[in-house]
Amino acid sequence: MPTAALPENRGPGLSASLCRLWAGLQCGVGGGVLILGWFILHSLVRKEYWWSRFNVAGGLFYGPEVYHSGLGRATLSGAAVLLLYYCLAGMVFGGLADPVSRLRTLLRAALSVGLLHAFSSFCLWPAMGLFAPLWFGWKTTLPADLLLLLALARFPIYYRQLAEFHGAGAGPPASVVEPIEAQPETPAADAPIPGPTLENGSR
Repeated sequence: MPTAALPENRGPGLSASLCRLWAGLQCGVGGGVLILGWFILHSLVRKEYWWSRFNVAGGLFYGPEVYHSGLGRATLSGAAVLLLYYCLAGMVFGGLADPVSRLRTLLRAALSVGLLHAFSSFCLWPAMGLFAPLWFGWKTTLPADLLLLLALARFPIYYRQLAEFHGAGAGPPASVVEPIEAQPETPAADAPIPGPTLENGSR
């Protein structure tokens, strides 16, 4: 007798909107970590302290004194601000991306990165201090923008993984779907019905 198939082991159900935000956050975290690594490498190539740009970003809280301070609270604050900034950018992009088409996602990622670059140049870097835009010039931020673009382009992959695990947009959970193997077999309609047979071998 066929038995019902066991339901898949799925996580708690999440809506498609939450999966979008979560996938966008994954893109932002990945891109932010890569960008922080690029800022460190860029500082080392220019024979500066590796934490220089983190300190400059910490000027959002500590003011001009960050230009005279070493590795410390300003460094941690600046790195946290930059990482949070790119994480928020990834979450915002999660609401705009196309989880199905990679081409449309890439085009929207390019547009989002361009807008983010303009916002950073005119709003974020000047807010960190008078000299902060000099530390975050286009030669520094253009490679960072490319890294963020690559991270955002992975949105469909992250979204598909979350949707498959949490069942977002996949209809009813697997536990309530009746598998085909569990349905009882029914006799075929055109099967011949055996008639009565006579005793003593007569037909």
